[in-house]
Amino acid sequence: MEPSEGVHHMNTDHVSPAGHYGIFPRNVGQTLHHHKVQELHLTFTQGSWSYEHWGYPYQQSAGGGVEMWAWLDGGDDIDSRWISLTNTYAGLFCASLNFIDNTITVQPEFSFKPEGDARAYRTFNASASEPQVRYGALPHESVCTENLTPWKKLLPCKDKAGIASLLNAHKLYDTAFHSMSVHVRQICGDDHCHVRQLELKQTISSVFDPLTATGSPDWSLSAMYGAKINMACPIAEESTVVVDMSHQTLCGISGFEISPKPHSEGIVNVYDLRQDAEDLDIRMTWNDYRRDEHALPEGHGQQNGGLTTVIKNHHSQLYPVTFFDTIPWYLKLYLHTLHIETITNNGQTIRREDIVKTIHYQPAVDRSRPTVLEMQLDLPPNSVTQISINFDKVFLKYTEHRPDANRGFDVGGAVLCTLDPKPVRIYTSPLLISLPTPDFSMPYNVITMTCTVIALFFGSYFNLLTRVFSVRGNAKSKTD
Repeated sequence: MEPSEGVHHMNTDHVSPAGHYGIFPRNVGQTLHHHKVQELHLTFTQGSWSYEHWGYPYQQSAGGGVEMWAWLDGGDDIDSRWISLTNTYAGLFCASLNFIDNTITVQPEFSFKPEGDARAYRTFNASASEPQVRYGALPHESVCTENLTPWKKLLPCKDKAGIASLLNAHKLYDTAFHSMSVHVRQICGDDHCHVRQLELKQTISSVFDPLTATGSPDWSLSAMYGAKINMACPIAEESTVVVDMSHQTLCGISGFEISPKPHSEGIVNVYDLRQDAEDLDIRMTWNDYRRDEHALPEGHGQQNGGLTTVIKNHHSQLYPVTFFDTIPWYLKLYLHTLHIETITNNGQTIRREDIVKTIHYQPAVDRSRPTVLEMQLDLPPNSVTQISINFDKVFLKYTEHRPDANRGFDVGGAVLCTLDPKPVRIYTSPLLISLPTPDFSMPYNVITMTCTVIALFFGSYFNLLTRVFSVRGNAKSKTD
């Protein structure tokens, strides 16, 4: 956590035997059982995580908007169950997940592997079909209080106790980055997996910048969240607040003080809420600090009718990763323009054949499905890899444009996934693509002029057809 920017993370777990929900949220357990879901991951994100300035996130986040992926039991009705699942969670979290239809749903081949215990699947789902993954994202979706309120209701103590009492929506959404997620998976309750359990993990990550809010690098819980921690959740087995000081230690930064004194002091300071959580307000005060001005990172995105992604490997060893990207159907990609260039720090250029191990490419179908580009890459040590591909923009029907058509269309970022035992996913920034937009004022002008002409024409002819004409004159009587 840097003195100018605070990265804060909240985490809570529910574990309950499968079929016996207890404190496990019943609405989550029943919906997963009804749709035959083995594993579910749902993330709401506002903003873009800066990997260069903040490092890797403490908990896995996602790109901007909403991301949802799940492993479901296979079968002929898997697509219908997936659509039903997105509609169900759209109502549960007050989000537009119902817009995740077949046109933006994909089935990754290498990325998004199961994170649960495979033994639990095989032991208790012997008659089930081979599970399959479904992935969908809405990069344009905004995150607001309507999504936070259902998330807090899944907690055992809601937002009445523990660290969840700090979740002030007005403060939480006034940050540089915010990510909220729900992860459900099946795990084994013992070594031999005779007991199967459902694990629900809820996380919230946010990035505060005290300098922007107060002009000072000093921070406190009451200043950032507008509240203090009064008590721990009574039914929580463990409730702690951790202040990670490893960044300051590695960089040799000093001249700060933390109060009150933590229960466990060191590189990682730990406050046990079950021991002492009466009006706990953690504060960090800097005696003498000058903020280092960081240059803005160079942006990469839509360039000359194409997409460009730059991957930097700062490790001194080869790093295998998977690259996953979905592009909407209205951007027509040209696979022959796919260019991959890797240059090491000493200026050596690596051949494409030595970098790319496998490519999975699924072309788009107009108004039916997006383009999927997935690759397995071996990143050389201390190298920079650039992936670029060209596209053409499609002319949409005027009825397919959104109400804010002149703003453009949001395209979700790519996902870089490591192949470690515990996968780490890195998301690129989402893009804003401008498509050819018709002049929506012209139909209005045409309709107005047409209605005016018809009104004049119809009124005149209707008047002529319905009016009774008579001839009037002065009659003179004749006298004999």
